[in-house]
Amino acid sequence: MEFLLWSSGRAVLDLVKFADTKVEAGTMKKKRLITPGTKRITKWVPAALSTEDSSADHSPDTSESTVVTIQVGDAYQKSKDPEHLPPTSAWQRFGNAIRAISHILGSQESAFGFRVACATLSIGIVAFLRDTQDFFIQQRLVWAMIMVSIGMTVTAGAGVFGFVGRVAGTVIAVCTSYLIWYIVDGKMPGVIVLLFVFTFCETYFVLKYPRFTVIALISVVTQVLVVGYELQVQKVGVQVAQSSGQPAYPLYQLAPYRLACVSGGMLVAFIWTFFPFPLTARSQLRKDLGASLYLLANYYSCVHTTVRMRLDGSGGNPQDKASPERRLDKARAQVFTKELALLAGLRQHSAFTKWEPTLGGKFPRQKYDTIIEEVQNILNYMSLISYASSILQYDDENDPEQASWLKTFGQLVRSVDLTSHELTSTLSLLSAAVTNGNPLPPYLQAPEPYKLSAKLEAIDADILNISHIAEPGYAAFAVMQIASSLISDDMGKLIQNVKSLVGEVDFSFHIISSSDEALETKAGPRRKTD
Repeated sequence: MEFLLWSSGRAVLDLVKFADTKVEAGTMKKKRLITPGTKRITKWVPAALSTEDSSADHSPDTSESTVVTIQVGDAYQKSKDPEHLPPTSAWQRFGNAIRAISHILGSQESAFGFRVACATLSIGIVAFLRDTQDFFIQQRLVWAMIMVSIGMTVTAGAGVFGFVGRVAGTVIAVCTSYLIWYIVDGKMPGVIVLLFVFTFCETYFVLKYPRFTVIALISVVTQVLVVGYELQVQKVGVQVAQSSGQPAYPLYQLAPYRLACVSGGMLVAFIWTFFPFPLTARSQLRKDLGASLYLLANYYSCVHTTVRMRLDGSGGNPQDKASPERRLDKARAQVFTKELALLAGLRQHSAFTKWEPTLGGKFPRQKYDTIIEEVQNILNYMSLISYASSILQYDDENDPEQASWLKTFGQLVRSVDLTSHELTSTLSLLSAAVTNGNPLPPYLQAPEPYKLSAKLEAIDADILNISHIAEPGYAAFAVMQIASSLISDDMGKLIQNVKSLVGEVDFSFHIISSSDEALETKAGPRRKTD
């Protein structure tokens, strides 16, 4: 706790110093529009049209440079295609471009867009037939088309929630429209004042309860549309209002028409969400959870390499964009950002699962929520280790006393084999099991925390003596050891929860005798589902 408070105070102090430098430089005296630079925009455009994969920067070979060559790992390269080798000719690269187009057209997003187009045209076709086009205009079916296009969702759970929410919001708007119009007997000044009051109250719910934003916004839009149309009829007259081919209804008829159009449009959107096959939030939750576990494995690998690099001093200058540590920091930040966004999406999918109809056994939502929280805890502990390890870097010129202890500490660490990627392998196994629904291998245990302190004390008993407790590196090392132990504890819980979902490969069965004695006998393969 003391280390975290000290680190927070130091970060706040650095922020204050940075703000002071901006004030002294005169930056805060000028007002200007802050826009993305040209370099940032040139990165955004290719990223929007490519897969989320960062290619490695160019690594010079021995003929190009006389400095030490840095060999990057496979994680810095593009993802490998198990069905295609890397292209070696212009024709093969052209073929990859053709395959990219087919991947876009065959993606889940394209399939959803095609489904939305079919749902919208199932109502829009009425406007293109001679016998029904007048009916389409007179009954304002364009409202239903709009609700279909904006009401369709990818998953069935979100579709059910959107259907109920938009219909409920329209019902509320019908009631408020009656109050706005008939309390003041349709007098324009009073209508405008009441419309402002009700819009203000509904906007309050948008800010206070973001989860029900759809209900509040559809209420605002509907009452503005209905009341505004009646004010227009008052201003221009019935004859001009009907010149578009739509009859001018009084408000007590127009509001139910709006409700009927919205309900019909949402019903069509609801049907096309489940037809020809539904995309459930439950299946999406399982797939995203597997992706989250895989990203967590990548993040731990980045953190592990970062700690090792900072301890042995092989990271180079962090200010140099070509240095290993700078590139590793960039990769770690990208994975961390993706993991945070994915966890937020997992919680949203989990909330939508209770809106989906259940056929068969009950969905284990509580188990998924527990796994999501455990992933979040492990991510927090890994981030803490990454931040604490930054204290282990020393500067001989500015702080020679601290640098002396850290240099000795780093020399001892280099003499110990610090490489351990068991946690990365375990998380990758969990990810594959959850994504594919395959059982876990038998006897899978959580990796033990790396007992670096015991190995260091065996080499030099004085390095971790209590007399060095004032050293920032000493406190950082203690934080890393505690966080490592907490990661191991949560990994044990994570493995058990995943095992309860997908099962375990077990090649034995247990025969319970009448005397309650278990006799274990080898048998054929059996899937344990717990």
